[in-house]
Amino acid sequence: MSMRTLPLLFLNLGGEMLYILDQRLRAQNIPVDKAQKVLNDIISTMFSRKFMEELFKPQELYSKKALRTVYDRLAHASIMRLNQASMDKLYDLMTMAFKYQVLLCPRPKDVLLVTFNHLDAIKEFIQDSPTIKHQVDETFRQLTETYGGLSAGEFQLIRQTLLIFFQDLHIRVKSCNSGCLLKVENYMEDMGRRESSYPLYMPFQTFWILYLCVCSIVTK
Repeated sequence: MSMRTLPLLFLNLGGEMLYILDQRLRAQNIPVDKAQKVLNDIISTMFSRKFMEELFKPQELYSKKALRTVYDRLAHASIMRLNQASMDKLYDLMTMAFKYQVLLCPRPKDVLLVTFNHLDAIKEFIQDSPTIKHQVDETFRQLTETYGGLSAGEFQLIRQTLLIFFQDLHIRVKSCNSGCLLKVENYMEDMGRRESSYPLYMPFQTFWILYLCVCSIVTK
């Protein structure tokens, strides 16, 4: 088990959570200012300096229950509220998406590139807040310092640790009707842009699976 896996797991799952919440806010026609406040509040909490300092300390992965609790609190760090069923589906989709990305990484080190890709997209969600953007930039720096010099063997151990964490997670993929597909059209276009940034580790099949899954998120 690698003691350097937790930051990669947390940041990638957090990135997936933000993608999904952004699309649900758009689909429900939430006013732009309120939707932006939700995303800014969550990102600010997620990348708080104190938490990042603790996160990057060498340590074992959190238990699945503890990690789920972290994301429950993170998702409610703003004015938005999710019911239990919505949070369950949100977390299922987050974990399925990142698990699939890890499985399809051609090389173990590509897990780091996946993480950089998520952080790039998170920065695009931030509006009118240089302070929050600086928080994300600081996390970029920490990632580079922490993982830039690791060997291929160390990245292989990180990848194995992630796969062990995910091995008992089996998420049902529900198909959706045409109305749901229309709701996530922009989501797919955005993910297509993410794919083009790093085509080596983000095959298009990933997005079709997410296409079918994202509509199962029901936010109330």
